[in-house]
Amino acid sequence: MPTVTVDGTVLHYFDDRPTGAEQGVVVMLHGFARNGTFWSGWLPALSAHFRVIRPDIRGCGRNPDPGPDFTYRIEDVVSDLIGLLDSLEIKGVHHVGESTGGIVGAMAAAQYPGHFRSLTLVSTPVTVMNSDPKVKSPGASSPQESLQTLGLKQWWLQSRAMTDDLFGDDRDNTIAEEFARTPVHVAVEMWSSMHQPRVNLQNYLAKVEVPTLVMTPTRSRTMTLADQRDLVGLLPSVRHRIYDGASHGMYYLRAEELAADFVEFAESV
Repeated sequence: MPTVTVDGTVLHYFDDRPTGAEQGVVVMLHGFARNGTFWSGWLPALSAHFRVIRPDIRGCGRNPDPGPDFTYRIEDVVSDLIGLLDSLEIKGVHHVGESTGGIVGAMAAAQYPGHFRSLTLVSTPVTVMNSDPKVKSPGASSPQESLQTLGLKQWWLQSRAMTDDLFGDDRDNTIAEEFARTPVHVAVEMWSSMHQPRVNLQNYLAKVEVPTLVMTPTRSRTMTLADQRDLVGLLPSVRHRIYDGASHGMYYLRAEELAADFVEFAESV
C-alpha cells in the first residue's frame, strides 16, 4: 500500500485509478480516528471516472503509531494534506471531507486555493464544541474515559448505537474493527485537541474561493441544522443539500446516495 513521508510523518493512502476516462482527482478525508476505508461505499460511483485518493490522517488507520508523546494539531493535518498533494504532484482536486476531514479541507482550501477545484463538506460542523458528549461517553463520565475503558471497537459499537449510526448487521462489526486500527492514545489525544475553542471554521469559510457542496444530516448529535445554515451562510459559492432523517454517519450509511449527489456536483464544476 502506498505511503508518502511529509516532514518526517509517514502517511498511508489508498489510490484508486479510474476505469474510464479520467475527469479529475478526488481526495477523501475521514473524520475522528477513522481511516480511508470508511469511504468504500462511494467507490463504485466515483472510480468509473475519477482517480480517488483516500489518505489516513496521521496516527490513524494503517499509519505508524506516533508514540505515547503524540500531540495532535489540526494545523499539522492541513500541512499533511497539502504535503501529500505536493508529493503526488497533484493540484486542482475535488476534496471530500466528513466531520474532522471537512474541517481540515475547508481550512486547507482557504489557505491553499490553488490546490483545490471544489470542496464537499459532509456532516461538517463549524466547531465540534457544540456536540453532545453524553452520547459519546458510554459507561463513563467523558468520551476520553470511555475510549480508554472500552477500547475503540466497543466504543464505536456502543456510542454509535446511542446516536443511531449502525446498520444493524455484520457490517457494524467490520467497521468497528477498522476503527480499532487507530491506537487508543491517538484517539484520546485527537478528541481532546478537536474539542478546543481554537478549532473553529468561523474565520476560514469566507476565504474559500472554490465551489462548495454542503451535505447536512438532520439528526446529527454533533451539530444542529441551524449550525449548518450558519456555515452555509459564510461560504461565498455554495450549494446546500439536506438529507432528511439522516444521522451523522450518513457518509457510510447512505454512501451510494451521497456519492451520486457528489458526482453530479463535481461534474458541474
